[in-house]
Amino acid sequence: MTDIATQGFADPPPVRSGDLAGEGPTISGGLPGDVPAGFGRTDTPLAPLTTPITQPVPTFVGRYAIRELIGAGGMADVYLATDTQLGRDVAVKLFRAEQDTPADRLRREREIQLLGDLTHLGLVGIYDAGFLGPEEAGRRFIVMELVRGRSLAQRLARGPLKPRQVADVGAQIADALAYIHTRSVVHRDVKPENILLSDEPAYGYTLTAKLADFGVAQFIDGTRLTGDGSIMGTAAYISPEQARGAEAGPASDVYSLGLVMLEAFSGEREYSGTPIEAALARLHRPPTIPEELPEDWQDLIAAMTADDPDARPTAHDVAAIMRESIHDMAAASGPRRGSAARGGSARRRGSLWPFGGTRG
Repeated sequence: MTDIATQGFADPPPVRSGDLAGEGPTISGGLPGDVPAGFGRTDTPLAPLTTPITQPVPTFVGRYAIRELIGAGGMADVYLATDTQLGRDVAVKLFRAEQDTPADRLRREREIQLLGDLTHLGLVGIYDAGFLGPEEAGRRFIVMELVRGRSLAQRLARGPLKPRQVADVGAQIADALAYIHTRSVVHRDVKPENILLSDEPAYGYTLTAKLADFGVAQFIDGTRLTGDGSIMGTAAYISPEQARGAEAGPASDVYSLGLVMLEAFSGEREYSGTPIEAALARLHRPPTIPEELPEDWQDLIAAMTADDPDARPTAHDVAAIMRESIHDMAAASGPRRGSAARGGSARRRGSLWPFGGTRG
């Protein structure tokens, strides 16, 4: 069966046996309802799909013919299904009624409305939502785009990406972040597990990337979609201001993306350890940026991960710089490194340094 990755969980995503090596069907990302509590969770190794299904598996959910279970989280099951009217494969997330509290329902409805308002090539799309049975007593379901491929985290388990691949992923995710920021939304949990890589490259990119999981998103004005005031996100990727307990803003997403890009280059997580250790480490030292990276890449990642949010480029700026880098790589048939890169990177540095980034 074709590899499958779709927006399904914020808890460590369950997969089938054999997927630990990065092969086979996978579920990644997160939907409303599976929300991390604070930043006290870590990305534990994936486990076989063993979550018991306590309710009967339906044959149809609305007009969607259920084909097979592809994952299960703490509050819902995710199915591969076929839209009988349009003839396309989709992912159907069916929430478990016995675990549905009034607070869960309120949070989920607000998130569904948010997702329904966001339409971008770099985001996992939502197609439909409804109830299986009467609304007052039925099970809520969400129908979403099925992304065939795997998460960036699973891809990095096999080793770092090539510079062109990092640029492709960075450009697309930065563009998606720029879009949601213009809609006054902050993601707050940008990490490799929430970036899905499609097996079908498109739009001139060698990898097609999509941002998933708005389970801990909030509006820029501070209106929370989830959470009760605790620090939201994943410890290894939160920004310094989040670690200090301040509100996350668009610059927080840029910081997290900078750490993701650094990890994609090196294959190693920059801030590891326990959640507390990982969260506090960034307050004591800046990320270590490998000197073997092209100089303009060093400059960009340093700017994205600056301690001061005002010193970071916007997501729009990052996307533009990434697209310029892709153009240069294509023209030169590969990145320029070391001293040979200095003359050629001056133009990009001129567009980057006004943001205040410094190499640590």
